[in-house]
Amino acid sequence: MKNAPLFYCLLFTLMSFHSEAQQLKYADYSWEEEPKLPLLKPDEKNKEELVLKEKYAVEFLINKEENLEQYELYHKITYVNSDKSIEANNRVYIPSYSEKNILFLKTRVITKTGRIILFNEKDIKEATDEKSKVKYKFYAIEGLEAGSVVEYLYLHKTNPTITGVRKTLQSETDKKNVEIEIISPAYLIFKAKSYNGLPEMQADSVTDNKRRLYLYIDYLPGLKIEEQAYYKANLQYLIYKIDKNTNNNISDIISYGGVSEKIYKNLMSPLDKSSAKAVKKLIEKMNISSAKSEAEKIKKTETYIKYNFTFLENDAPMLSDIQTVISKKIANEQGIVRLFTAIFNELKIDYQLVLTCDRSYLRFDPNFEAYNFLTDYLIYFPSIKQFLMPFSTLSCLGFPPPEFTNNYGLFIKKLSLESYHTGVGKVNFIPPPEYNKTNDIMYVTVNFKDDIIRPNILLERSMTGYYARYYQPYYSFCSEENKKKITDEILKNHVTGIEIKKIEIKNEGIEHFGISPFIVKAEYTSDNIVEKAGNKYLFRIGELIGPQMEMYQKEERTQDIENNFNRNYHREINFEIPQNYKIENLDILNMDVYTIENNQRVIAFTSQYSIKGNHVSVIIDEYYKKLKFPPSEIENYRKVINAAADFNKLVLFLEPLK
Repeated sequence: MKNAPLFYCLLFTLMSFHSEAQQLKYADYSWEEEPKLPLLKPDEKNKEELVLKEKYAVEFLINKEENLEQYELYHKITYVNSDKSIEANNRVYIPSYSEKNILFLKTRVITKTGRIILFNEKDIKEATDEKSKVKYKFYAIEGLEAGSVVEYLYLHKTNPTITGVRKTLQSETDKKNVEIEIISPAYLIFKAKSYNGLPEMQADSVTDNKRRLYLYIDYLPGLKIEEQAYYKANLQYLIYKIDKNTNNNISDIISYGGVSEKIYKNLMSPLDKSSAKAVKKLIEKMNISSAKSEAEKIKKTETYIKYNFTFLENDAPMLSDIQTVISKKIANEQGIVRLFTAIFNELKIDYQLVLTCDRSYLRFDPNFEAYNFLTDYLIYFPSIKQFLMPFSTLSCLGFPPPEFTNNYGLFIKKLSLESYHTGVGKVNFIPPPEYNKTNDIMYVTVNFKDDIIRPNILLERSMTGYYARYYQPYYSFCSEENKKKITDEILKNHVTGIEIKKIEIKNEGIEHFGISPFIVKAEYTSDNIVEKAGNKYLFRIGELIGPQMEMYQKEERTQDIENNFNRNYHREINFEIPQNYKIENLDILNMDVYTIENNQRVIAFTSQYSIKGNHVSVIIDEYYKKLKFPPSEIENYRKVINAAADFNKLVLFLEPLK
């Protein structure tokens, strides 16, 4: 629903805007005619950057034609005092709307000596984004220096957005005098909710037949970026939406009840006869009849569609028409979802359509209904309690993209009462897969018999769940040359300086994804595993588990650590101590670092060796059974992460027997 939400059109048929045309509050807004450099406190002068003022106002008006219009005012003053800040502020971007919709736009600089530099149209430049190829315009602010102030403001008309809008007020930079307003005709009542510690907006008294929500913050500290944190989701922001229209006594305008009915009608309801016939023919081609279980039917459907159909981000109606989608094998978001639901309807497989959002940017609030939480589709199957994402080729049944798990979503199921059919929605939790569903398992055998300094190494690596998705599905879509590159990369990322003798891949391709583990078997040698030092050999056994992340915390942590998915590692390393040699420091291989919650280990790194004759076996287990760790628990998490890194550095000493 990112591209063309199916239900937005309902709003304007439900709402009437019978009112006299009003004047825009900020039509004559401007900056100070004679600005001066700010009086900063000593600690403020030393900051790399400081926002001195940030004002955002959105105003809704009813025009003479009784249509809703929206205007946005933005005014920002920034003190720049470093090369980084200068680089971040030497461009002022012009809103990406046609120029006729910009009522005014002003930009100026006050240098550290107090000189005022005004910018005008001749300073506007145009560029093209390399990725999106979209053209944009900006003021190029030349000669900006430390100690200067950049100020700009604009007022422009934009498309009305009233179903749920996120406005982020916090950033990395400290801010002073932060203000936001939502202004509307008195009979249109808006509702807002704040997140992550941001104060709530307040309702002002009705003045000049206008209603206002506002929030003013004298000082808003910046939020620093921290590793393994969902930074955008952790920033202080608010969400606002239209709530009531007192002109026609409509309340709770933005609710999930109407959404559920509309989604059912457009994406879940029975097809017309000709479309249903096309779906039946497609099912025959898919060989679904050979499936022995419902889960297998779902998986066959998913594999076939994702392998044979192309997904396009395009709103063209033909790309959501079932007959066109089936014949052309091209579909947009709605077309792909409709194809899946049509097949499951025909196969009589019970499912629910789920609308949710990416928790790394926005966590779904189960207590505040707004349509900006409803950005992405999942399909849920109650009988097997698993989810799939319809158009993501790098996810599969049971393993939707992890950013859409550990979050809430709107679950829409079919409801039939005699001849009446509709969709009913309920907000539920989308649990992440258990830790033992995503495995990275390695069996390593080191043979020193022929050459101690360059031993022969056998590796068998098996990956399931989210670890398999980094490799397994790609084999269905890339050339033989690229397949070889992927395979070689797996080994080169495992141990450096290797010479591959033999390599074998099993269960590659999208049809195995989520069903069978992705397996790599290899034989190789490496110059970096053993080093000679006098009459000793240094055996870097730790490197055989692959590179490990280290985590250090110099400053006090403020944000939760939040991982993408739960996970499990198991490694076994076996080797024979060469004849006429001994190893005295095997005990360093014994490690046990863990955290307990509710009498159970939730995260751990454990390694233990055993020796029988000259044969040494090392078994290593590492797992993470939960995703989020608040600052109070981060030290425990850091110890486990660093235990794996410490093992990676372990070196055994092979010494000659005396």
